[in-house]
Amino acid sequence: MRIRSIVLSAVALGCISSSAQAAYIAFGNQEGGLIPSIPDLRDREFQRDAVQIAAEHCAFYNRVAYITGVVPGYGNYISFICRYPPGYDPVKAGASFWWSRH
Repeated sequence: MRIRSIVLSAVALGCISSSAQAAYIAFGNQEGGLIPSIPDLRDREFQRDAVQIAAEHCAFYNRVAYITGVVPGYGNYISFICRYPPGYDPVKAGASFWWSRH
């Protein structure tokens, strides 16, 4: 019975890990951040993921992401800044100077 449970868990782990995709994360704050780059930046899926990650990071601070630098190669980063949308006035909206999160 014990061997059967071990084999079953090994098969389940293999199925789960084979369908896993690479996870990307942004490092930064309300001013912007970095996304680790991959060697081949021509990959359209990674390009879409990088833009989406930057947008989600800046949306947490009620801002819009702008990609500012892309350096291809292993160990390099994609840099982005977070700015308020054009025409948005944080003072009129009541956003604090230090924390734009409501």
